[in-house]
Amino acid sequence: MLRIIFIAISLLTWFSINAQDFPYGKIAKEEFEKGAYAPHAVAIVLQEFGRSRIEYNEIKNDLVLRFIYHTKILIKNKEGLEYANFSIPLYRSNNNKETIEGIKGTTFNLLDDSKIEKIELEKKNILTEKVSENREVVKIALSNVKEGSIIELRYTTESPFLHNLESWQFQSYIPKMHSEFISEIPEICHYNVNIKGYIKLETRKQLPYDTKISTSTGDVRGTQTTYIAKDIPAFIREDYMTSPRNFMGTLTFELASFSIPFGPSYNYARTWEDVRNQLYGADEFGKEMNRSSLFKNIIPTLIKEDMSTYDKANSIYKHIQSQIRWNKNYGLFAENGIKKALENRNGNIGDINLALICALREAKIEANPVILSTRDNGLPPLFRPTITDYNYVLAHITIDSTEYLVDASDVNTPFGQLPLRCINYQGNLLTKQGYKFVQLNSLLPSKISYNFEGELDEDGTLRGMWSEVSNGYAATNKREEIKNYNSLEEYKEKIYEDNSSYKINSHEIRNLEDVSQLLTEIKEIEFKNFANKNGKELKFIPFIKGRTIKNPFNLDERTYPVDLGSKIEESFILNIKLPKSYQVKNKPKNMNIALPNRDARYIYIIKENDGILNIQIQSSLNKPLFLPEEYLDLKEFFSHIIQSQTLDITVEQSAI
Repeated sequence: MLRIIFIAISLLTWFSINAQDFPYGKIAKEEFEKGAYAPHAVAIVLQEFGRSRIEYNEIKNDLVLRFIYHTKILIKNKEGLEYANFSIPLYRSNNNKETIEGIKGTTFNLLDDSKIEKIELEKKNILTEKVSENREVVKIALSNVKEGSIIELRYTTESPFLHNLESWQFQSYIPKMHSEFISEIPEICHYNVNIKGYIKLETRKQLPYDTKISTSTGDVRGTQTTYIAKDIPAFIREDYMTSPRNFMGTLTFELASFSIPFGPSYNYARTWEDVRNQLYGADEFGKEMNRSSLFKNIIPTLIKEDMSTYDKANSIYKHIQSQIRWNKNYGLFAENGIKKALENRNGNIGDINLALICALREAKIEANPVILSTRDNGLPPLFRPTITDYNYVLAHITIDSTEYLVDASDVNTPFGQLPLRCINYQGNLLTKQGYKFVQLNSLLPSKISYNFEGELDEDGTLRGMWSEVSNGYAATNKREEIKNYNSLEEYKEKIYEDNSSYKINSHEIRNLEDVSQLLTEIKEIEFKNFANKNGKELKFIPFIKGRTIKNPFNLDERTYPVDLGSKIEESFILNIKLPKSYQVKNKPKNMNIALPNRDARYIYIIKENDGILNIQIQSSLNKPLFLPEEYLDLKEFFSHIIQSQTLDITVEQSAI
């Protein structure tokens, strides 16, 4: 319909698309010396330009989106060589597709005689890889790149999808000296523009411009907006965070509406009711959830009338876990379909959790889908109903007024505990009657407890029973580690081979398969040279395993939250019988520190009683999310932990 309308509109083409781009191939010798701008960077973006413009394509008789990208990068060392490789995604839908043209790349090397060598991009270094039916990636590798090279790349893409106006990423993992983006949008298109991240714009200006588009009602006006940022620091990724794309300085565009003079208008801003209706009407989503009859014969074998609703749901959950192995693919939609996934015992997230919903419904247990975006996929827009920003589906169950979020894809996760990849603020519960947002929280803290009971010999050897008890994500991760081996015996053998600190005389693992119970490892150990002997003194740091030696927080300032995913607890209890007539000479001071509101706490207590040395150490992070303004306190908190765990205990033989 849109194409027909445009036949009646007379438009003129334009030719000045390069007006504000910087010149290609103009490299000054001084640019090779810009490495001092960021001494620790592996590469530096010297200059970057982008432009998105909506124009009329006479051949296609339609509006298209033309995007120009041009960059110039100094490669400082071997670690920076990866920035001479580029991947450009291109999309297609039905008969429409995005294209790329005008690819131009050059490598510049400064020779010993101060001349600049130019190596042009070869066609063989441009490859197109098909990723899926709707997506391909053009991969470009610049030639003869080495330490000290400057690389330059320029290309143009054309897209029939006006909603796909390129986001502009001002910030990346390397610093940028100058980044400039221009959007040129005619008044018939309306976009919602958003800047996220911590980037200060040097320039943001709007000017009217001549779109060169004329209609029977007059000229179509347009707005040219220029965004410039300078001296942009590299984004530094640190432990305990969700996707960096949540926090990098980025400019995004969302097509809200499109209208033609005296013609139809298209409103692209939709509601969550629209999203729900689209998903429930989709063959690979809503229709798959109507296939509960696939479980008609199996449900009576899984549940009994005298079972509680919770036990029924748990039994069905375990059955789906065992019947469909996750193929490691995410997805809202069933990839193979529930029937085929059951036959092949293999499927994606959609196959597994839509099957779980079907099975629960067959058992007369209310279950509905929750769509979400995983931690590595980034936060979806909070106020914009969308499907494309979501990549995962769970089952929501209400049992005796208690709500459970359930994911049957992970065999190492107990009923109601979400995998860490799903803990990403909130998801959207979609029912036939409506929708609501639900919080994505961890049911259990990630907890590990170390316990030792034994004795220390006069020669410094420690002997006794060492146990590790895990719960929450600590248990999930440990179970996954163990099951990655072909057998339990292979895992134990690997532990023996890799462990140079102590000898393991016996090794027992409890509750490996029963994920509802605590995972427990018990070892009988013999740790020679646990303590250093010096005359009548024995000196040791009281850790067999689990000592904190590195601070996970090292930035001077962190502009994004510390997102742990769950509360984290770690504890050590050691009861060590000292050699006869030995007693404590020196020990670290007992410590009890906490952050405000006891959001984090650390306890270190050493006692001696009747020749038994009792050591209790406990650290706990009592909330899953710490805001940027709490970062320095958290960093200092870990510094105290590390310092306390470097101190020796000295025991000395007393005179008889």
